[in-house]
Amino acid sequence: MSKEYLCGFNCWHPKWMQKFATTRTFIAVYGFLGTIQAIGFVYIIVTLTTLERRFKIPSYTTGLMLAGNEISQILLSMILSYFGGHQNRPRWLAWGVVFSAISCFILASPHLIYGPGDDALKLTKEFQLEGNQTLLFNSTTPVTLSKNTNRLCLSKPVEKECVEVLASILPIVLIFISQFVLGIGNTLYFTLGQTYIDDNTDKTKTPMMLGYAAALRTLGPVIGFGMGYVCLKVYIDPTKTPLIDSKDPRWLGAWWLGWIILGFTMLIFASLLALFPRELPKQQKKNKKEKRSSEIPKFMSREELSANKKSALDMSMTDVNDVEEIPRLKDMPQALMRLVRNKILLYNILSSVFYILGSTGYITFLSKYIEVQFHRAMAEATMITGPVTLIGIVSGLLISGKVISKYKPRASKLLFWNVIVGCCYMAGQFSYLFFTCPDGKMPLVEGGRLNLTTNCNAHCSCDGIAYNPVCYEATGVTYFSSCHAGCSKWNPKGRFYHSCDCAGNDGPPKITHAWNQYDHGAISTTDAGEIIEFVTANPELAGSEYETDTEPIKSRRRRAIESTTLSPDDKIWGKMIPGACLKGCGFGFLMFTAISVTINILGSSGRIGNILVNFRAVKKEDKSFTQGLILMMISLFAFIPGPIVYGKIIDSTCLVWTEECGKRGNCQLYDQKSFRYYINFTAMIVTFFGVFFDVLVWWYGRNLDLYGDRENEQEQRNKLKKSAS
Repeated sequence: MSKEYLCGFNCWHPKWMQKFATTRTFIAVYGFLGTIQAIGFVYIIVTLTTLERRFKIPSYTTGLMLAGNEISQILLSMILSYFGGHQNRPRWLAWGVVFSAISCFILASPHLIYGPGDDALKLTKEFQLEGNQTLLFNSTTPVTLSKNTNRLCLSKPVEKECVEVLASILPIVLIFISQFVLGIGNTLYFTLGQTYIDDNTDKTKTPMMLGYAAALRTLGPVIGFGMGYVCLKVYIDPTKTPLIDSKDPRWLGAWWLGWIILGFTMLIFASLLALFPRELPKQQKKNKKEKRSSEIPKFMSREELSANKKSALDMSMTDVNDVEEIPRLKDMPQALMRLVRNKILLYNILSSVFYILGSTGYITFLSKYIEVQFHRAMAEATMITGPVTLIGIVSGLLISGKVISKYKPRASKLLFWNVIVGCCYMAGQFSYLFFTCPDGKMPLVEGGRLNLTTNCNAHCSCDGIAYNPVCYEATGVTYFSSCHAGCSKWNPKGRFYHSCDCAGNDGPPKITHAWNQYDHGAISTTDAGEIIEFVTANPELAGSEYETDTEPIKSRRRRAIESTTLSPDDKIWGKMIPGACLKGCGFGFLMFTAISVTINILGSSGRIGNILVNFRAVKKEDKSFTQGLILMMISLFAFIPGPIVYGKIIDSTCLVWTEECGKRGNCQLYDQKSFRYYINFTAMIVTFFGVFFDVLVWWYGRNLDLYGDRENEQEQRNKLKKSAS
């Protein structure tokens, strides 16, 4: 047997390895490789917001960076699939995985070049011990770290610093290059792997095998969410001791760590793929048997039979490259025209384009969507929603693959099911309009615009303070920051702010009784525990007021409280906790997760049918090239414009931008309602076109031979004709 059909590499083909040259073994390696690649796909989504904050990148620019993957697929997918489909596909796959590993190392390089950044280092214990900064929090006032970090209400403005938004555009360029290189690996994975499975598997078992491979790949996002959660819980510089925890909005996780792990893992899988033969032995025997039976006449002389046996033996020992014609570039346009004129294939591709375009907003900006709508931290949100949703997808793939292989439903039923799935998907997107946190807008929003200055915080000099929300639990109101809430004290033990002048709807409480700072008295409070007056113990002063005293009421009140003999805990008023208020958010988040799981189970159940249409609507020699065309179309019309369009939509709902040295950075706060409406309505409109093209696929492909039944019947008739002649 030729070495092209043996497991091994170059001249090394040990006998013990040949037992692994099976479809199941390839499915396992190919599927787990898909798991690793899917981990990378989800990991970049999970860490995307951290990347934006670290390098001050707006969402619109993020979409352009991620488009590098699709640009390489547009430029190279058809060429790679055309030539790779006629060569040793496992070897080409292995080289694709090597390119994917290289892209991981390139993506981690911005951290190696620029480090964690000054903002992150200033939040570490080591920075303060070097004498560069006082403690972040003390019992009274936390010192500002820069004009964009959170602090308490101060009586005078803090000197503004001017720090460049980006020291260089190199991080953006490196991220783009990494995605471009990744596109080469993804192209070879999708265009060659699935066709290799189909060509080495019985057509009736192809749905089940594809279901296994897709299910293994879908397990990747579950692990990817977990890896993102773990890495983002590690501080961006693991060698430093942070003074804040991961719940603080200023926290930056070790986004780069996962790429190092993934890069080395991909190199291992590349070496495993390179060991597989060009064609698996069982399929090779079947092909040669069919070839001999069709070429050797039934009635032959002994000499002719001996000559044919020798010829067949020589054929089996001949290198395949000497037999099959190497594809020529000039024949590629002719093959492309065959595919473009295929209505079923074209409509099926357009359907996939619109479905993917409709879901891009949820895929690329899932962390941001959950963070804005449900005030969930990035790591927490993706860890909860991601695995639950993707477990549903795996279930849908496995069940649909098993059902299709076992019951072989007619093409008309299988394709009409995709129409039903599309309608359910639109219904789910419509329901997202109603699920969010009930807090609505902040109390400082007026006339649709964010007004961060009011009477209660006008004296606090909060200009330039970054978004770091605090919650007043008594009313369930979220404030932009502790400074904007008028908070003047921080309790490090209880980790809450207090003495906040904006607490309550009527502003800070007022002193109505006369007082003397040297006298002792009693404190009057509201039901919520707010101190509203100081009653002096001196009967001579009771009921009188010092109208000539020019000291501000607020300062007199505080000195009055401090002059009492009450314990420190009894002096706390205007208490607020870090983070946005979450009261009532649980129901919306639960329903969002439940509906996401449901529609993703339904959506995954239709994927096997779409893949079968792509395989069965074209000739065998065009299958790999078809996958390249599909990848190019999806990249050109879905993956590239999707993140850019949705990024632009998201940026249009921004209320507060980071401003550094006159340059705009990332968005700090979004208009929650506009964000939700724009994203979901856009997704619904685009998905509608996907359903429309699914209807056309069903109409034109309802008689499609999905399982090779007509092909097998034709072969049987040909055999009967030859035997009868």
